[in-house]
Amino acid sequence: STYICTLCDSTRADASKNMVLHSITRSHQENLERYELWRTNPYSESADELRDRVKGVSAKPFMETQPTLDALHCDIGNATEFYKIFQDEIGEMHARTDVPKREERRQWRAALDKQLRKKMKLKPVMRMNGNYARRLMTTEAVEAVCELVPSEARRQALRELVALYLQMKPVWRSTWPARECPDQLCRYSFNSQRFAELLSSTFKYRYDGKITNYLHKTLAHVPEIVERDGSIGAWASEGNESGNKLFRRFRKMNARQSKSFELED
Repeated sequence: STYICTLCDSTRADASKNMVLHSITRSHQENLERYELWRTNPYSESADELRDRVKGVSAKPFMETQPTLDALHCDIGNATEFYKIFQDEIGEMHARTDVPKREERRQWRAALDKQLRKKMKLKPVMRMNGNYARRLMTTEAVEAVCELVPSEARRQALRELVALYLQMKPVWRSTWPARECPDQLCRYSFNSQRFAELLSSTFKYRYDGKITNYLHKTLAHVPEIVERDGSIGAWASEGNESGNKLFRRFRKMNARQSKSFELED
């Protein structure tokens, strides 16, 4: 979708051009109103005009979600992205103009997995999970990755990017950031600004005109939420973030992995 955020009306292009300055504007009530517009199309607009009017809200918001962010999924979403950045850096994507073949990408990923297994005892996972995300986003892991990155300048940039991320992370992870990590909280805006500068210059090959929704939320919305609620890590909140998983569990279809779920009561 063009609209990438559940908290503001930012489009992917907006969010990558201006990574830091966005306010939280969405609410459950507004989503309901927009869905109603989408459903009834009172002005008889074309699909594109209508989508622009409702800013991408085309599904009924049947669960009321709080305009905040889920700390665990923030970790997972960002670690997924870093895992891809690491592969791009191993393959020296910054210096290329052509699109790499799938086989090349596979080699970079295999090299990364092998290195992480050797240095960090991190087994590759099919889908990113919280434990893997926690261990991937560490200084040790980035040092292991740097051994595979040929250029010293790129190694420095990667180290700085991860160091900034690790400075920012306690702010959305801790229960009471103002008490537990006041220094990081004070420096958050400065750090996120520098992080954004790095993405749009040194890592431009990946973030030119695009950005992931969790990087956007991390850079743009964390300070406002902490200021308003005092914390992000204290409550799991991203309403429907694990909705599909819960839905399958209630239906006794545990990710459809095995037949053993019939044994559950």
